[in-house]
Amino acid sequence: MSTGAGRALDLGSPRQRVRDASQLLLRVAVGDRLGLVIFLGSLVVFGLTWRIGFFITDNYTLANALVALADGRLVVDEAVYGTLESPGMQVNEGRLYGRNYGQVAFAVPFLWALRSTASVADPGLVFTTLWSLLVLALAVQIGRLVDRPSTLSVLGAAGGLSTFALNAYLAEPLSVELLPLAALQLSAVVATAFAASAGYRLVTRMHDRRVGTVTGVAVVLATPVGFWASVPKRHVYVVALLLGVVYAFYRSREEVIDEALLSPTGFRALAYAFVGLLTWIHAGEGFVVFLALVLVDVPTAPSNDSRALVIIGATFFVSMLPFFLTNTLISGDPVRPPRMLDQFGELSSDSTFSSGSGSGAGSGSGGGSTGGGSGLVPPVFGSALSEMAQRLSLVFVPFVQGLHATVNRPDDVFQTFIRAGYIPSVGSRDNLQAINLTVVESAPIVAGVVGTVGIAANRITRGRSSRSVQSYSGRLLDSARSLVRSPERATDALVVAAAMLFYLVYIHRLPLYAQVTVRYLLPLYPLAVYGVVRQRSVRRGIAKYGRTVAWTYLGGVLLGAQLLFVAVTATAVGRGGALQLHAVVGLAVAAAFALAATASAFDERFDRVTAVIGALAAALGTNLVVLSALVYFQYGPYALPMVDWLADLLSTA
Repeated sequence: MSTGAGRALDLGSPRQRVRDASQLLLRVAVGDRLGLVIFLGSLVVFGLTWRIGFFITDNYTLANALVALADGRLVVDEAVYGTLESPGMQVNEGRLYGRNYGQVAFAVPFLWALRSTASVADPGLVFTTLWSLLVLALAVQIGRLVDRPSTLSVLGAAGGLSTFALNAYLAEPLSVELLPLAALQLSAVVATAFAASAGYRLVTRMHDRRVGTVTGVAVVLATPVGFWASVPKRHVYVVALLLGVVYAFYRSREEVIDEALLSPTGFRALAYAFVGLLTWIHAGEGFVVFLALVLVDVPTAPSNDSRALVIIGATFFVSMLPFFLTNTLISGDPVRPPRMLDQFGELSSDSTFSSGSGSGAGSGSGGGSTGGGSGLVPPVFGSALSEMAQRLSLVFVPFVQGLHATVNRPDDVFQTFIRAGYIPSVGSRDNLQAINLTVVESAPIVAGVVGTVGIAANRITRGRSSRSVQSYSGRLLDSARSLVRSPERATDALVVAAAMLFYLVYIHRLPLYAQVTVRYLLPLYPLAVYGVVRQRSVRRGIAKYGRTVAWTYLGGVLLGAQLLFVAVTATAVGRGGALQLHAVVGLAVAAAFALAATASAFDERFDRVTAVIGALAAALGTNLVVLSALVYFQYGPYALPMVDWLADLLSTA
């Protein structure tokens, strides 16, 4: 005879399995409940700034490639958007292809989902419903986090329903033809949210949840990562995967803990798997991250035994299979990505790691004759050696060019990182407007990295004042050993290596038009945020003055954005003048933050000042993201009609 208890147990088992599966998914995707809050919060925020439109002409190529791929083909037969001669369209044997196929493939499930829902409801209402549900989910998770589930659930439901009603009232029909573009943008927003949670998870494991939360928020809201969140370019995907690489690398150096889902070797393999996926998006930048990872991982690994290397190598090879397969189907060469083919029509501004040249519709594949080889080398081997030399030069020459530019063109480096203003060679391609900001102007918070100079100087001073008889070579050897012993030091080395290699690859081409926030160097922004929060003085300020930091940031966003908007509106300076106002104010705050962070490295009494100025610097970065989305750049309808109404209201002010 069965009992009631037995029936309850039988009924409870499926629920328990679902609960366990959801907890596992939570751990794998975002880490914990606070990571989920940061992820959902990012989606809610960028849903407000999302415009469904083409911000830059390269987007036409990706959107047309997505339409083709969703229909089961790589060849782009027709221009659903714009023209087939848009930048980035590649040609091989008379057939046209897109590029960044890893990014395009990631957007395919989003397109299928949007098309399915649009078959039963207007696409505009789909986005409105989705955003309202995200608001509710965010409120529920915050309620569970602060132990007020009922109150926050009610508030979230009220907020979600009221905003849905408002959006539904203001909604206008949205063409289904925009769904592929919307899918690309939605996938970019999701990638940005994962970048925020990855930053949170990394620093939380290193330090604590408060510093981790500050990092996750700062990565996407205090830097131009938020600016590019809904623009379907490769940059935010690269940022998300790069942070994933750094996180997996750090976990591979941690002490073994029972609840870890992977072993240290498993996390090392995961880091290389992320590199493989990044290579599918952009082969050149994938190589940059791969090179940085190998240079740091192999010398600092606790063990490089054959078993570990086999696991890592096999995982990396499997992660590269989509890249190899895509290239084989397009060009017949597994290591020749679309960027190395001839470009069809207008040349793209992004020609780093590209070997193709502009060509007409009927052009064949590029490359000159090998000349049949020399008398000492058979033609077949001569051709192979020539091809290998060409590809090696294509990979390594940008690093050499970067060193050359650093030494011989310091003005260009200054105009890329510190102050640019109006540059005739750049402004002539941007409608004679000074709309391109430098790294520091775009994100004043990165100036806090200067504080590491103060930390280094302080350590040197203390070392000299001590009566240690250890030689310089001995201290250097101890520092090298610390890279193996300390997971934090090893991760610091990886971050520095990745930042330096990205800098070298692109600095010889900068400053350049159509950058706005030096988008080619977008991976440097989250790495710089990491460098800021790794400073003990900054963490002290966050720990001791956390509420002051939060209120200063909120005040800087809510009041600062209004002051900047009033100044821009009152002076009628136009887009270029508005962005230069951000630049000047940002430079002033950045300089103050750099000085304060350096002072805090010597004296704890500067911690409060550093914390306050750092919060203001973060707020200025957020102001640029918000005002750019609502005021400065108009290129399509918003996903949420209520934001469209607000933007129209601001434009008439």
